[in-house]
Amino acid sequence: MAEQTSRNKVNIGLSSLILIFIVLCLSTFGLLSLSSARGDLELAERGAQAAKEFYEADSKGQQWLAGSDRMLQQMAGRSLEEKLEALAAKPGNGYDEQTGLIFTEIPMERGQSLHIDLELKEGDKRYEIRSWYVYDSGEYEIDDTVKVWDGKDRSGT
Repeated sequence: MAEQTSRNKVNIGLSSLILIFIVLCLSTFGLLSLSSARGDLELAERGAQAAKEFYEADSKGQQWLAGSDRMLQQMAGRSLEEKLEALAAKPGNGYDEQTGLIFTEIPMERGQSLHIDLELKEGDKRYEIRSWYVYDSGEYEIDDTVKVWDGKDRSGT
């Protein structure tokens, strides 16, 4: 009878250890899944915010383009040089003498800007959009305090 009692205790102990191990594994996988889901949510929120910022800047760009078009319509019959001077004098606009393009920069979050270039034309087609893109306009400095091996040994060979 003593032998039967000890055999039952061993079986109960082994099954308890297996059950504890399974619970620990499931808990670990559950926490990993939760952590992954939280990271996915943050990534989705950042993507949504970036898309919102882009479309806000794009909307401002469309408004700028509509304003420039109205100004060009009002100046119908004037020379191309007069139109260039008038658009370049408008606040927020610039003129690139090398390319002959009128441009504007619309700032966005995280150091980005929307850049739009217009080329003025004669006749019914008042302008042509030459570029419309987002670029990184933030100032940054390259950290060169860490010495990086340049592929040469110390003797310079």
